[in-house]
Amino acid sequence: MTLKEKQLEFIIYCVENTAERLGRYSPEVFNKLKELGALDDYIKTFYDTLHTQGKAYIVDSLLEYIYHRDPQWLPKDYRPFQISTNEGGKSC
Repeated sequence: MTLKEKQLEFIIYCVENTAERLGRYSPEVFNKLKELGALDDYIKTFYDTLHTQGKAYIVDSLLEYIYHRDPQWLPKDYRPFQISTNEGGKSC
């Protein structure tokens, strides 16, 4: 598997898990991450580090990325800098 294929697989993982946390559809999350530049400027750029982290950390870091660029898109009760301790829960 090439690096490009691994990155694409990881992007899908990131989108799916972020969508699950937010209770939104994956295409909606994908489009927002693409619009904000997260796919290329964050996920691909920091792939080497991000893919070694746990699901909660990855999703929390993407929520932080979104928060600093379009906070109104996130749930009203979302608060930055709070790492989730419950991977299955919806801590947003």
